[in-house]
Amino acid sequence: MLRVATTIPVPAAALFEVIRDPLRHSEIDGSGTLSVPAGQLPITALGQRFVAQVRFPSGAAYPVVDHVVAFELDRLLAWLPANPDAPPLGIRGEWTFAEAAGGTAVSQACDWSAVTDTAYLSRVRLPRVSVEQMSASFVRLERAARS
Repeated sequence: MLRVATTIPVPAAALFEVIRDPLRHSEIDGSGTLSVPAGQLPITALGQRFVAQVRFPSGAAYPVVDHVVAFELDRLLAWLPANPDAPPLGIRGEWTFAEAAGGTAVSQACDWSAVTDTAYLSRVRLPRVSVEQMSASFVRLERAARS
């Protein structure tokens, strides 16, 4: 698992508003691998799904369906990506927000410990993003929340 954390001098509600909108995920993605098709609504509850296109430099773009597995307004959002028409692989993306001196304590995690598909594990090196890329998302999130 990778987890990065920082404090952003913006209220949690403003940061969460950006994270819960799938259309803004490519705007804040520090890895530069995401694009999100138009027409998706903001996340408001556990169990929702949203779609993204992923493209790593070494391959073709492919769609993922993100299954929302945790939702606490202004505090927590987590999802499990999956191939279309398939169950999630076991990778969890998570953002958490908490009040802190000087703003909001924000953490982002990518946990692949539940991946058991041996074929997937044999062809994909995890994690697919770096600590630096995840940390770059904080700068982009702050900018997006202020815009």
